[in-house]
Amino acid sequence: MTGAGTAVVAGGTGGIGEGIVKTLLGQGWTVFVPVLGMEKGERLLSYVGDQGNRLRVMPADLSLREEVAGFRKLVMQATPKLDLVVVSVGSSYYGHSLHKIDEAEWARLLEENLATHFHLQHEFLGYFHDVNQGAYVTLAGPEADFVHPETGLMSVFAAAQKMMARVEALEAAGSGVRVYSITSKTPIATRARGEQSSPSWITPFDLGDYILALVRDQVAGCRDSLHVLDTREQLRRLLGAAR
Repeated sequence: MTGAGTAVVAGGTGGIGEGIVKTLLGQGWTVFVPVLGMEKGERLLSYVGDQGNRLRVMPADLSLREEVAGFRKLVMQATPKLDLVVVSVGSSYYGHSLHKIDEAEWARLLEENLATHFHLQHEFLGYFHDVNQGAYVTLAGPEADFVHPETGLMSVFAAAQKMMARVEALEAAGSGVRVYSITSKTPIATRARGEQSSPSWITPFDLGDYILALVRDQVAGCRDSLHVLDTREQLRRLLGAAR
């Protein structure tokens, strides 16, 4: 597609999601963001400033199927067409060996990291298949491909999220629906990391630019489902070649 469209950014109040939201708004897009508490929505509106007139925040608990379904209905009541869904959701769990995690913690993390993705895919990929168009993007961290001590559980969930996207991409083959999984090998230079960030780290705004280049067919491999970004310099080279 060309020009601006309408997007949902799940996880749009997080450190990565807020930058993607701001990038899309800056390119003229209308953006819907589900929030678990309207105070988070107010902070996001404050962050995007003057661009907030095209931002819609709506309460929804993504771990609950009925609330995701309700959120989708509200989105579709507010716009005649949805073009893009970006999913940047999940919780972190570091510092414990996999075999020491108790069952209650396992269940909570399973809900936050996989059930949310399942609900979003069911509602929004289902809609895209109904209308035979749209792009669905899942963001994954380096844990999806690399295992480090005491972070094993996050690798399990990240790899599962990536595999879910691969399955959905295969099932969408030959249709007008595109499914992407984008993995960053660097940490993301969010506002919260501040001066702790490295100049080589990819920023949320870089991710937003890359997502737009994908859906606009402006970057190499835009029809491939899996995308791995090594460094900020590499990403900018890819975007520069697209211009």
